[in-house]
Amino acid sequence: MIIVPESPPFVSRRVRWSGLVDAGLFMGLAGSWLGLLGDWHWILDLCSHFRWQGTVVALVALAWAGWRKRHGVMGVAVLTLLLNGWLLAFPAGPGKPGSLQPGFQVRVISFNVLTSNQDHAAVLNWLQQADADIIFLMEVDRIWEKALEPLLTTHPHHLIQPRSDNFGLAFYSRLPLENVRILKEDDLLEPEARGAELCQDSIEARLTTGGREWIFIGTHPVPPMGGEYAAGRDRQLLALSRHIAKAGAPVLVAGDLNASPWSVGFRRIMDGTTLRAAPGAWKPTWRVGSLFAIPIDHALGTPPLVFTDRTIGPYLGSDHRPQVLEVKMDSQSSAGLKTATCPTNQLRKLQDQPWRLFVVTNGTTRIFAPQWWSRPRETEECQSRSNPWY
Repeated sequence: MIIVPESPPFVSRRVRWSGLVDAGLFMGLAGSWLGLLGDWHWILDLCSHFRWQGTVVALVALAWAGWRKRHGVMGVAVLTLLLNGWLLAFPAGPGKPGSLQPGFQVRVISFNVLTSNQDHAAVLNWLQQADADIIFLMEVDRIWEKALEPLLTTHPHHLIQPRSDNFGLAFYSRLPLENVRILKEDDLLEPEARGAELCQDSIEARLTTGGREWIFIGTHPVPPMGGEYAAGRDRQLLALSRHIAKAGAPVLVAGDLNASPWSVGFRRIMDGTTLRAAPGAWKPTWRVGSLFAIPIDHALGTPPLVFTDRTIGPYLGSDHRPQVLEVKMDSQSSAGLKTATCPTNQLRKLQDQPWRLFVVTNGTTRIFAPQWWSRPRETEECQSRSNPWY
């Protein structure tokens, strides 16, 4: 009689519960590092949004490792904590300006109201009390357009494009406008990139305040849920960056970008411009108070525009929170940065390499580093194609 030995179980009964905890913590910590590889795949880019959650996991892992003497877990937890702390510190916004332009002080509200939100009266009441000069709203349909009609009394300059597919826009201003228009796909994308039906409309308004001309752009790209949608978001934000680089006036961009400050999409809109993030870009604005709270509503401005304050508003029935911006202008800043002396043919734009130096060419050639910083900093010398750092 031949006795066939019993095959060992796939999962050993001798596995300890503490080992399972170690494995779970390692998996949680891995998400923070996978988020650095967002250029490779859209799912990895989603991991970049959850820096606060990654910080909490690292703190829990650190406490567990100290209690159970898990040196491997402790080492990875410390590195992950340093990584997330470093990244959370970057979108801190520019420093204080030297002096401010007299007569230029604008309050702006940007809010994704959520099409299905039924709290119309609460939103209207809050907007009226907030006393903003400019109000930009997203996910506006016909019902929202009707509910917000009282705003036209105080904000007569407006442009509303209601839609039923969560991409309707509304712009209200009590400041006179030079002009206002819908920025469509044909205004942003090159001919060969058009027709994807994922580049959503934006609103562009040109104003003169305190004798200074400036531009407001409100935008709401598609959420990156799937490879095609992630590419569509990135394509729209990159096209906006090129449009801003040619604007010829200071630009303020606000809206639900569907991109956190550490994501590929955020890098796309910063590329090729001198845009700087408003203070507190790390503050969650979507699903606030839940495990999935992330910062995807933003405001960006080019010099000499400066943000003196940014606050996140209350819950108003939407899955997003409104952002309230105080915008002024630096009277001493013309471009905010010096020009490098490198020949253009020696330079290379590093659009897809967030860890390295990148180059901006906008009439003149400038070099900044690193790309994640919300206030670009000029390098001291030119980098050429032959440099292995590139």
